[in-house]
Amino acid sequence: MFLRARSAPRTARSASFQGLRATSLTRSFGGRTVLDGLELACPAGQLSVVLGENGAGKTTLLRIFATVLYPDRGTATVDGFDVVRDGAQVRARVGVALVNERSLFWRLSGRDNLRLFAATSGVPGRLRDSHLAEVIGELDLGDIADQRVANLSAGQRQRLILARAAVARPPVLLLDEPLRGLDQKGIDRVLEFLAAQSQRGTTVLVVAPLVQELSEVADHLWELHEGRLRDISATAPRALAR
Repeated sequence: MFLRARSAPRTARSASFQGLRATSLTRSFGGRTVLDGLELACPAGQLSVVLGENGAGKTTLLRIFATVLYPDRGTATVDGFDVVRDGAQVRARVGVALVNERSLFWRLSGRDNLRLFAATSGVPGRLRDSHLAEVIGELDLGDIADQRVANLSAGQRQRLILARAAVARPPVLLLDEPLRGLDQKGIDRVLEFLAAQSQRGTTVLVVAPLVQELSEVADHLWELHEGRLRDISATAPRALAR
């Protein structure tokens, strides 16, 4: 099982970055309040994990930070930019991987998908090959990178979606259930990837069900219940075992 080296120093990438913040964040669907005055502060350059049961509102929270949804009330900011007023600036700073998102071109190879997303994200041509090589190596995609996405397993596509989110080296990663569909080898590889992203100064927000493995790599850990967050960083093993 993967164990993170907690003492490794982080890079200076996050020195001037303001992180993610939600204040009095509220969102309802059809009369059901999913987020109820939620408060959240994700420090720059750290790995923050929000856990919760299905339907708790985790993906809603992530979609708001990704500017896919707007809050009914309250504010959410990325590096000080408001998700409603400053959507373009927010989107320029985030790499997003959402559950059930059809975000890959299935007739293209994994490598061609990554190359395309790097180009559309503004990565200069001279840097694209090095960016691709980095994420392919970190997520152990070398053996399948040149296969068509349609021929990949669910777990392989999941790792490719994570690579797509990270290929432009954004300062923020917003990841929805990154361990979904993975075997133990894949889980260990993704945990290593998450830890490496955090160590190089990337601000990472992960939302997931109550998954024990994520507590091993998180700097901050919350549980989302009835629309609000509870800090379980100090009691994660006991809280997750309930």
